[in-house]
Amino acid sequence: MRAQKRPYHLLRWLILFSVFFLTRFWILQHPPALYSDVKHDYERYANMWRYGLTPYRQHLYEYPPATIPILSAPLVVDQMGVGHYYLNYRVEIFLFEIVLFSILAYTVFRVPMKKSMQWGAIMFYLIAGVLAKDFWYEGLDLMFFGIFSILFCLILLVKQSSLFSRIVTWSLYWLTVSIKIMTAPLAVPIVLLEMKNWKREFKAIIAGFLIIWGLPLALYRSSLSVFIFFHAVRQMKYASFGSYIVEVINEFTKSEHRSVSPPDFEWIGPVAHQVTEIFKVLFPAAILVVMYIAWKRYRQHVKELVNPFTQYTYLIAVSLAYVFAIFLTGKTFSSPFHIWYIPLLTLFPYKNLKQQWFAYVSALLMLGMDTSSYLIAPKLHIWGSPITLTNVRDAFRFIPMFLLLSFFLKEGTMGLKKS
Repeated sequence: MRAQKRPYHLLRWLILFSVFFLTRFWILQHPPALYSDVKHDYERYANMWRYGLTPYRQHLYEYPPATIPILSAPLVVDQMGVGHYYLNYRVEIFLFEIVLFSILAYTVFRVPMKKSMQWGAIMFYLIAGVLAKDFWYEGLDLMFFGIFSILFCLILLVKQSSLFSRIVTWSLYWLTVSIKIMTAPLAVPIVLLEMKNWKREFKAIIAGFLIIWGLPLALYRSSLSVFIFFHAVRQMKYASFGSYIVEVINEFTKSEHRSVSPPDFEWIGPVAHQVTEIFKVLFPAAILVVMYIAWKRYRQHVKELVNPFTQYTYLIAVSLAYVFAIFLTGKTFSSPFHIWYIPLLTLFPYKNLKQQWFAYVSALLMLGMDTSSYLIAPKLHIWGSPITLTNVRDAFRFIPMFLLLSFFLKEGTMGLKKS
C-alpha cells in the first residue's frame, strides 16, 4: 500500500514546488515600481550600522532587535561582491519562504480535511502571494508571521511533552516578538494549554526568552524602549479603519486635512483628534476581549484541548481573531499587514468547503483591495451625496475583516473536536 502511494506523494510534491517556484520567481522578477521600504529604510539602517552607529542609542530605530541581523545580512553579502542590497534582501525572504512553504504544505496534508480542501489551501497560499506581489518580499511581515505559523505546525507535528520541545516552541514565540512586538499578547492562549505543567512551562518561557532576548538586553539594555516609544506616539496611519471613519465624516464636515509627512500621512483636525482618542481605548480593549474569549473557550473545551489537533485549531483560531481585532482597532495599519493572516488561513482546518471558501474569498477580496491596483474606484459622488464611490469601495477593505473576526471568535473555536 505504501509503495502504491509513494508515486502519488512524489508527484504531489513535484507539482507543488513547480508551481511555488514558478510563482515566486515571477514575484522576484517583478518588484514594486514605486516606493520600497527596503530601498528607503532598511538599506539606510544597514549602512548606518556598518559605519558604527548603534541602533536605539545613537539613532532612532523602530523595530525590535531580531530585525538587526535580518536587515544587516543583505549588506554583508553585498560587501562580498554578490548582488546588491535590494535584491539580496528579497532573496533572503524568498529563501525563508522555501522553508515556510515546505512546512506549511507538509502540515496541511497532515490535517484531517478532504484532499480537495488540502489542495485548495495550498493554492490559496500561492495565489495570495501573487496577488500581494508588491509587498510579499518587501518587508518583515512574511518572516514575522511565517515564523509564528511554524510554531503552530510544530505543536501539531512534534510531541510537546518534553522541556526541550517547549523551549523550542517558546523560542519561536519570542523570536516573533523580537521581529514585531504585536504577537506579545498571544502568549496567553499558548500558556493556557500548558497550565497543568506550569512549572515546566515557566522554565521553557524563561529559557526561550533568554535565548532570543538575552544578548539584545545585554547590548542595548533600556535603550530597547526606544522602539516601543516610537510606536506609542505614532498618529493614526492613513490606511487604518479609524482613518477611514475620519475620511467619511470629512466628506460631510470638510473640517480635516491630511498631513503630507511620512510614514503615517494622518488626518489632522477636530474629528481626527476625537477618533484617535477613541481608538486609543478601543485597541487595548479589543485585545482584552479576544484574550477573555480565548480563556472562556479554553474553559469550555479544556478536556478536548489535550489533543495536539484541537490545540492547533484553537491557537490558530484565537490568533486570527486577534489579528483581525487589532487590524480594526489599531492606529497603524498598512497593506503589508495583510500578509500576516495568509499562512494562518492556509493552515486552519475548516469543517467544510463552505467555510474554507468564505475565508479565502474574503481574504482575496481584501488583498485585491489593499495590495494591488486591480480593484479601484473613481472619486465620484453618489447621487449628489457627499459619499463617493471611493468611500464605498474602501468599506470593502474592512467588511471582510469584521466577518472573519466574527467567524474565528465563534465558529473557529466552537468547532473544536478530537482528531
